[in-house]
Amino acid sequence: MKYLKKFLAKINRQFIKLYIFIFARPANQQLNNYILQLALKGQGYNNCCDPEITGELKLINLIAKFNPKLCIDVGANKGEYSKLLLLKTNATIISFEPMNESFKSLISLQKLYPDRFYAINKGVSSENGELEIHYGEEDSIHASFSLEINKIDYLKSNNINRRKVPVISLDAYYEEYLSHKFTNVDLLKIDTEGFEYEVLKGAKKILKEINPKFSQIEFNWHQLFRGHSLNKIAEMMKNYRIYQLLPYGVGLVERDVNKPEANIYHYSNFVFIRDDIMLN
Repeated sequence: MKYLKKFLAKINRQFIKLYIFIFARPANQQLNNYILQLALKGQGYNNCCDPEITGELKLINLIAKFNPKLCIDVGANKGEYSKLLLLKTNATIISFEPMNESFKSLISLQKLYPDRFYAINKGVSSENGELEIHYGEEDSIHASFSLEINKIDYLKSNNINRRKVPVISLDAYYEEYLSHKFTNVDLLKIDTEGFEYEVLKGAKKILKEINPKFSQIEFNWHQLFRGHSLNKIAEMMKNYRIYQLLPYGVGLVERDVNKPEANIYHYSNFVFIRDDIMLN
């Protein structure tokens, strides 16, 4: 067995050497980039935007098995994620969306589920107040409180409008409206176009004292310009295992955020699962 391992290691080194000899040339960099993009997709990056493609449907079906009572959707947009939660679970859903045009869809959803769905026409940040939001279309999924994300190629010519909107911290909202009724948060989902770190800062008490069972965040190019690695975000999430959602519902894969390959600034969704939650 020892000699076999040495032989296989030698073969692997020779293969890598041959690959580099052939493909590590300026003329082949476009091919290398294509192979890299395929590999990234296979690892869970850049699979947008249908919940089945992103792996979010798989995650929601998993969460449903734990009979959730309270789910919080931050950055709900038109409520597609919230709608899946309503269909797949019996949980109460609290959805935050600051853009008025998108919020109209949430109001329609609230009429369908008046006892389980509550739409809040505010943004979420580290503290209560007002912030300037940058956006293109009134119902844009790319609206953000972060001006830095306009450096991203597909956004810099779109997010040209701005206005101030009210914001609230999750700790403040929970203390005032939810603490008398719910002692746990089953799911905290955050999709705020680069503002995820600030949302988590405003949920320090929830994270420390309640420890949501599942916390899903979107990680993307946005965090590169804001200096927020996945490792930095994970520092706020103690006692959690971190999984990346794989495409087309094939499953979740655990990631070590101390490794560079888990801190790639391409679109993906990660879920922080509390240590005491057993998936199998």
